Amino acid sequence: MTIKSYNLLNTLVKHSSRYFLFLIIVIFILEAVLVTQSIYQKCEAKETIQQDEIIELVEEILSNRKCPCQCGKYLPNSPNLPACFGCSAGKAEISYVLESLETGKETDEILLNLDSPIIIDIFADYTNPSISKVWSLAKIVSSELHQKRVVLRPLGFTREAQRAIKIAEYARFIGKFSIIQEALIEHDGPWDWRTLIDLVARYDQIPQNINEYINSIEIEQQIAKDHQHARERGIDSYPTITINNIIVPDTDTAIRQTIEKILLEHSI
Repeated sequence: MTIKSYNLLNTLVKHSSRYFLFLIIVIFILEAVLVTQSIYQKCEAKETIQQDEIIELVEEILSNRKCPCQCGKYLPNSPNLPACFGCSAGKAEISYVLESLETGKETDEILLNLDSPIIIDIFADYTNPSISKVWSLAKIVSSELHQKRVVLRPLGFTREAQRAIKIAEYARFIGKFSIIQEALIEHDGPWDWRTLIDLVARYDQIPQNINEYINSIEIEQQIAKDHQHARERGIDSYPTITINNIIVPDTDTAIRQTIEKILLEHSI
């Protein structure tokens, strides 16, 4: 039944953000908060109410929101056109909202972070030997300046890199994207399927037909969009950091000064 739900998600995700959000939340809850048949009806009713509340909050927060890549288009899979289809920055925005609501974060705090005038993109594959250092630097500096929007833009240059992207997307669908993404960034190989699935198993129960899940995940559109954004920004080496689409050296001083300058311009 889970495989059918997953395939249905992949189909509907191309047509409607409402169905996309609804299904991804349902799958998240079913996988992340397993409810056995022995639980009382009252608990099940309470769980349904919580699901409905989350769905309503997600729709409220993401309604008519533009993609954070600053292309001027709507979030991926939005019914509003034009939409930034395949954009990993947009996907990260949706995952942030879902995971934040699941952990009990207040709506006002989520909106405050989403409305920040700053987005930090890091263009590099999970397999890049320098990604851990650059990612950690960007996260530390941005956190010190109260900025939460740091997005990895993997390019999928090799077969191993594409495997890692598929694992990350699988993690997104089971509601464990952030924690498994961090594990992938810190992982230094090997990058075979067995090792990557074992990595996921540290954080979530692995279904018997995990291979069917993974094989059904399409990443071509996401890779193409991230390559497009890299070309548009003049990126020719990796990892590369951009802040609001502008290349910034991967040093503490450069990142900090760029963020502070933007915050000052917006009187924040």
